[in-house]
Formats: sequence, C-alpha cells, structure tokens
Amino acid sequence: MMTEILTDLSTPAVVKALEQNFYDLCWGVREHWPEAFFEDTGKQRRWITTIPLPFIFNATLSTQPPAGDETAQIQETIAFFLSKGKKEFTWWLAPGLVSSDWGRQLEAHGFALEKEIGMSAELDSLPASVPVPDGYQISRVEDAGSMKIWMKTFMEGYGFPLEWEPSCIEMMLATLHGPWMSYLATIDGQPVAASSVFYDAGVAGIMNVSTLKEWRGKGLGAAVTLQPLLDARSIGYQVGVLESSKMGYKVYQRLGFKDICRINEYHWQAK
Repeated sequence: MMTEILTDLSTPAVVKALEQNFYDLCWGVREHWPEAFFEDTGKQRRWITTIPLPFIFNATLSTQPPAGDETAQIQETIAFFLSKGKKEFTWWLAPGLVSSDWGRQLEAHGFALEKEIGMSAELDSLPASVPVPDGYQISRVEDAGSMKIWMKTFMEGYGFPLEWEPSCIEMMLATLHGPWMSYLATIDGQPVAASSVFYDAGVAGIMNVSTLKEWRGKGLGAAVTLQPLLDARSIGYQVGVLESSKMGYKVYQRLGFKDICRINEYHWQAK
C-alpha cells in the first residue's frame, strides 16, 4: 500500500510521521479484521482485540485536545474497556497533543506514563547489506501458509504464550490484505527470524523484529530490519522509523537509526 511519501526530512516532520505511523498500526487493518472491534467517536479512536496485550492491541487514541475537564470522557473510556473484559489498556495522544493537558488529566485518573524511544533513518544512508550466516534467505510473506510459519517464528522469538497464537495469526492474516508487509528469514530453509513494515504517514515503519534465541548475535536482527527498508527505498520512500526495544537498540544504531523522540504511552490497569 503506497501513501504519499514524506519529503520533508526535518526532525519535527519525521517525528510527526513516526507517531502517526505507530498509532495507525492496528487501525490500518480494521476493514480486514472483523473479529476485532474498532470505533471512532469523533474525539478518540479505540479498538479491542482478542490479543491480550494492552500496548497496541487494546488501546485508545485521543484525536482532539481536551475541552476543559475531561473526567467524564476518561471515566467512560475506562468503563468501556472494563465492559469488554479488558482490565488493561493504553491511551495514546495523536501527534500535536502531547503538550496538551491530556497527560496531567490521565495521570490524575490512575494512568501511568511510559516513554519509549522513537528512531529514524534516512533510507539513502543505509548499507547495501549486512553480514549474515551461510544459507541465509529472506522473502516476503504472501500467503496464509507462510504467514502461519512467520507467526510461529515471531512468537517464539518474543517468548509469547502459545495460547495467543490463534488470535495473533488471525490478526496477521488480516495484514495480507492491508498495509503491512511481513518478511521471513531462513537458514538452509529453517525459519530463524521475522519482521514487518507498515507503510503509513509517508514513511516505512519497522516492527515485529524477532529472532529465535539460538540464532541471536549473528546479525539476523539487522538483516531482517534492513531488507524491508531497502524494499521501501526501491519504491521511493525516504525515511524509515521504528520504536526501539532495549534489545534491538544497538542493532538499529549500527544500521544508522538515530533517536528523534520519546513516544508517550499512558497505561491503565485495574487494581
């Protein structure tokens, strides 16, 4: 899925695109994922899925600044998620709202602020390749069978519980028709690493980078991050963005990614 490619490479423009890309992750597959709930109230987007992660998959996004005291909206949102059986969820702020009064009001209602590292790289500065083990191959995931293999690899790499697999496969199958593209790396035909890219807000957003434990430290994380970005560059994209985990930070730095922002996430959990 092509979007209008970002050509303004100033830091404020790239930060805005990074945030929008990240916030649109789940929203981008809403038409292809009927098992999940998506709603736009005019003031906020919110979605609930069968994947028991509050971080991305059960969340709300404010799209308007607070109109004074928003206690009623905050309390209604908490009650809404509880009514759907969700005792944890994340509240995000759309680009431009971080400096508003939302943060103070959310924290006053029991939300905990967490900040994650946002990084970006200009794609014309990427290396053409990185060292990989003999027998390495990487390919786009384009059918249901390959996606199921991708999901097993991804989940094992992250250490997610096996009981999450049906819901996670359901979600990733939806991406075959949406704006995500996923990649599977193999060594001599055996799956070893996975990644995805999300084209949105004019940038290529890297996510889902996962390497099986026994294959870590061999350059595979860098390799499965690089290939989607090279493909994005080949179709005209100029910037790659991502939210870095602690494990992946040094890998992304070596590829040329730089810190450009902190992403505010307000996490709520029932007591």
